[in-house]
Amino acid sequence: MAVVSTAVALSATTLIAAPTAQAAEVNLRSFAWSAEKDGKIHVLYEHWDRNSLPSDVTVRVRAKGGDAVLATLGLNDAGRCTTANDCEEQQFWTDPVELPALGVYTVDLVVRAGTAGELVDRDNGELNYGLAPKLTATADRQWVSYDHRVVTVNGTLVAQDPNTGEVKPFAGAGIHTRYKSRDFVTTAVDKAGRFSVPFDFSGYETGARLDVWFQENDASFPVTVRRQPLKLTVDTPARSVTAPYGSDIPARGKVTRTADDGTEKPAGGVGVRVDSRHITSTKADGTFSGAFPATRNGTTRLELGQEPWFENVASPSSPYDFQVKTTATSTFSAVEAAVDKYRKVTFSGKLGVTSGSYPAGTTGRVSIDHSTDGQNWSGVGQFTATYGAAFKQTAPLKGTAGSYWRLRHLGAPGVESRVHKLGRQYTEIRSDDVTPEGVRKGTKLTAKGTLMQKSGSVWKAYAGQKVRVYFKPATRGAVWKDLGSATTLTNGTFSKQFTAQQDGTWQMRYVDTVKTHYASSGREDYVDVR
Repeated sequence: MAVVSTAVALSATTLIAAPTAQAAEVNLRSFAWSAEKDGKIHVLYEHWDRNSLPSDVTVRVRAKGGDAVLATLGLNDAGRCTTANDCEEQQFWTDPVELPALGVYTVDLVVRAGTAGELVDRDNGELNYGLAPKLTATADRQWVSYDHRVVTVNGTLVAQDPNTGEVKPFAGAGIHTRYKSRDFVTTAVDKAGRFSVPFDFSGYETGARLDVWFQENDASFPVTVRRQPLKLTVDTPARSVTAPYGSDIPARGKVTRTADDGTEKPAGGVGVRVDSRHITSTKADGTFSGAFPATRNGTTRLELGQEPWFENVASPSSPYDFQVKTTATSTFSAVEAAVDKYRKVTFSGKLGVTSGSYPAGTTGRVSIDHSTDGQNWSGVGQFTATYGAAFKQTAPLKGTAGSYWRLRHLGAPGVESRVHKLGRQYTEIRSDDVTPEGVRKGTKLTAKGTLMQKSGSVWKAYAGQKVRVYFKPATRGAVWKDLGSATTLTNGTFSKQFTAQQDGTWQMRYVDTVKTHYASSGREDYVDVR
């Protein structure tokens, strides 16, 4: 426990009403604080402003949150400097201040008081009105760990009332605390004179120290970080692994820590590395699951990263060394590709090896490639395939009237599927309309339009096709309903009559396509039924 004492204060005269004239409020560079001298509390002022002199400055003291001026003070010996350059950084004392009671007050600085050019810097500083303050502080611990990351400093601050000499809690006084940096935090003492300040640690600290002070009083507490030893258990890979070149070999296991109470507990958030490359981090339960690329033969190392709060302890399983052989060759098999009526391109197949073996769960990154001419390729999507397992994947790019597609192993150059040429003819519903508009219930409506198909660069009528008519009522939560269909004539036109029943939206759709054509939809047409 550290015990410290210090003095504080300002001086007050008689209670004075605040001036009624409206002065301009500013933020001055100069500042004021309280200091004790010869058993009395004074205001100490330091000058930094270029547009005024100390002889222009008056100090006013108020209760915090109040407007009544409790004391007005001048600066002693303010005329000893006459230019801004000479006065800069110089300090000036006021006469002793007398205030109603022990406590913390606020200080205003007034420049050229009572003149048309009066400036006021409200709450420029604080006045600690108390003598011989005594600070007592204790820390609940002087170490931190993964299980206990907070150190709390508790203490009290008392001071002597300048008016009565009685020692009381110094309520409202600001206790300064700091660690890790030069910045400090101020915490106010409560009515009983107590304070409590928690310090939250990250685990990275070395040589940490908690500082607590009030003016000349201080207390310091060194804090050490107790790092908990880690234990690594590897489920896979085995000590010797054969896998295809460029594949991703799974790595799974668990990491535990020795807690403060000596028990073994899961260690979450610990990085796992293979050959110095981060592959994953442990979950809250301590387990990890990641993968690393098989790109070379020889000894490979799985180890834990350097983390705060923990230390890596060498053991037969940590770090974990194993042998990798990239003798197997990857291949695609049974790959099929198709484009549906909505232009969705889908691949299915399997990724495996021509010979050799691989650990269960081995994966490979696969690129979906597209080309307009079968010669110049670009990747349009990627997915992860598990060796030995069937896959089905949709390409991000939509199908066209005719283009080329393939799969390519991203980790193994030259491993590609056969090329697939996919395409269908485009269709369009044109001149679609529901008439008449704005009708009464029971009136006949006609849904009509023209279905076109694109052949090369030319659009032609598409005869003999079924076009469906859909309707969605104008009510909350309504869904589309298929009301019927019409067959296109030789010129591609179609029409269908309905009876108007309620307000809603109509749309014609060509969805009953053959395998050579894409589907299409007309516009949404709202009809008001009165």
